[in-house]
Amino acid sequence: MKKTLAVLASLVLLAGVAGAQAKTTIKLGDNLPDRTSGMGLVFDTINAEFKAANPGVDIAVESYPDQPWQEKVKIYVAANQLPDINKYWSFPGMFKPLIDSKLVQPLDKPYFDKLGYMPGALESNVFGGKLYGVPLTADGWVVYYNKKLFKDAGVAVPTTYEDLVASAAKFRAKGIIPMVTDGKDQWPLVITWDNLTERVSGDYGLIQKAFDRKIKFTQPEFVQGAKLLQQLVKSGVFADDLLVSDYGASRNLFGQGRAAMYVMGTWEVGLAADANFSQEFRDNVDAFKFPVLKSGKGKADDFMAWFGGNIFVNATGKNAALGVKYLQYLGQRWPGLAWEKQAGYPAQKVTPRDSDTVLAKTLLKIGSEAKQTSGGPPSTDRSNAEFKDAIQKAAGELCAGIITPEQFCAKIDAAADKAAKK
Repeated sequence: MKKTLAVLASLVLLAGVAGAQAKTTIKLGDNLPDRTSGMGLVFDTINAEFKAANPGVDIAVESYPDQPWQEKVKIYVAANQLPDINKYWSFPGMFKPLIDSKLVQPLDKPYFDKLGYMPGALESNVFGGKLYGVPLTADGWVVYYNKKLFKDAGVAVPTTYEDLVASAAKFRAKGIIPMVTDGKDQWPLVITWDNLTERVSGDYGLIQKAFDRKIKFTQPEFVQGAKLLQQLVKSGVFADDLLVSDYGASRNLFGQGRAAMYVMGTWEVGLAADANFSQEFRDNVDAFKFPVLKSGKGKADDFMAWFGGNIFVNATGKNAALGVKYLQYLGQRWPGLAWEKQAGYPAQKVTPRDSDTVLAKTLLKIGSEAKQTSGGPPSTDRSNAEFKDAIQKAAGELCAGIITPEQFCAKIDAAADKAAKK
């Protein structure tokens, strides 16, 4: 009897070992070392669900902060040890070399087209007509506003650029700053110029054509966009201290009810729940679409939005098919779960929850109503570091009235030319 029990125990043990050996482990690499909240927590939740739905699969996660992860990817590429699934940036300068080296698995775009991605979201990962990755989040450019201050000043929500300019005098007459943003760091000025240029031309693609040197930044549309930006400053729309007010200062001015508007990205969805600000402010903060130009070709539902959190599958790994299956599951679960955990503004359409703030519902609505998006990142992030410095410095000089719109465009065209030759 003892021998029989010993044999049975041995068989159970061997079966357990065999079962463990039969497991397939897929490796996931990302830049989300914090797994207790935000995107890291969402990934771990999806990983647990995927493993439960696929009993023979385990997921090994390797995670580092941004810069160390970039360096790790370079090392893994050189050693042919890239993880099966990777979170990586979709900027052409970073992603395209991996695609050209045939390290990235092409995906079935029609499958992902059905999952509610914003216009242009998947296209940010399309190269040579093939989809190579899927984005997780979107960053959109909107105008936040304080409904109480608008009512106090007798101002209607501006739908046109002309309405926006006309509102400045009414707010200032009430001692209210019309609009704030981070002018000191200058990148919001560039994004606003990007948006104004599209409101002139109706074509987000012009900026990339200029970077590709197919056209020049001195074209009329770019110059007109610069004129419109400079006019916002001259007409008093922006705070008088625009160029010395940084991110925190401008955000606080708005949150303290001293400014009527705040032009910034959708990542500020938390304004309506920020306990640092009064309940009155939180009850009155909302957002509206960037205004159109009466004489321009841009439409209200043209959304300056770019996409991040790109995920791709290693085409050279033995688990490529399983990696694709994981991405398909991720595409289904990510938007709702990410919004539930408040881990970011999803690149896919999401149905708002009853518990969402008015501001959150508005931002989701703006994204869902978008007919086209900019897709690619703002001008500040489309080239090298030298170009980034040049365009931001030029935007500050433009808003300070040191240079003309024509000089602004000539400066960035020269910088783009220099960057293209490197």
